[in-house]
Amino acid sequence: MDLRKLIIDHYPTLTPELQRAAAFVLENINDVALISMRTIAHNADLKPATLSRLAKKLGYEGWEALKAEFIYSLKLTRSSYASRAVRLQQNLQQESAYDAVFSTLSHSLEDTQSLNQDSLQRAVTLLDDAQQVYVCGFRASFSIAWSIYYVYRLFQQRVTLIDNLANSQQIFTRELTDQDSVLLVSFSPYSRETLQILETAQQVGAKIVAITDSPSSPLAQVADCTLLFSIDSASFFPSVVSGMAIAEALLASLVAKHGEPAVQSIEKSEKYLFESGSYIANR
Repeated sequence: MDLRKLIIDHYPTLTPELQRAAAFVLENINDVALISMRTIAHNADLKPATLSRLAKKLGYEGWEALKAEFIYSLKLTRSSYASRAVRLQQNLQQESAYDAVFSTLSHSLEDTQSLNQDSLQRAVTLLDDAQQVYVCGFRASFSIAWSIYYVYRLFQQRVTLIDNLANSQQIFTRELTDQDSVLLVSFSPYSRETLQILETAQQVGAKIVAITDSPSSPLAQVADCTLLFSIDSASFFPSVVSGMAIAEALLASLVAKHGEPAVQSIEKSEKYLFESGSYIANR
């Protein structure tokens, strides 16, 4: 979608205050994608509520939905890993690559934080209400999925990882019911296995929580709740750092909701890991 054209087409129908907000957005497209609504409102000498009204006039649920669309539109021209590697070598000296990576990650984390403030609690509720939670992510997304599964199991036993070991995903998907939730992690290019599990979850009516890179991803299109993370990277390969951050925020929120029972479960798991020799105590 051409968001600039959308704003321009709606411009004549807006109130003077919303026209001022629309003009500022058009002149500061990159800021919309990178900084918070409150900061933009401050810079434009507007109230945050004005930006929310503008987003709704343009057909979005709110500012965060509009912002997500801006972010996606700026990434439509993603190139291949190989071509990005060539560009990396051409544009960055070894001394500057270090700073460029951390600078990009800093922006990505800020962006991811602002995108998910409203949806995170919805994800917590869907997972918490499920009879069984299935977690999956393949290839580069596996690290995020595994981290969620590993930590989640410290305080909740009804969590299963679909890891596709020996092509075993059917063992898990055949057990899915409409009482379960499936937590899917994937970013572009999306893995075939993830989309297969997504289709099965839809068929049985399981609740779907997606952790993905775009509101236009195949996961986000059908998910009951979507958590978005930025994959921007100064390197040639998409970054999963922001995905890890939203995973940690989700787990922290789940523990906070469960209170003392969650703490007791974590304490029990930790005690077992030390007593079994899996963890080595500091001396």
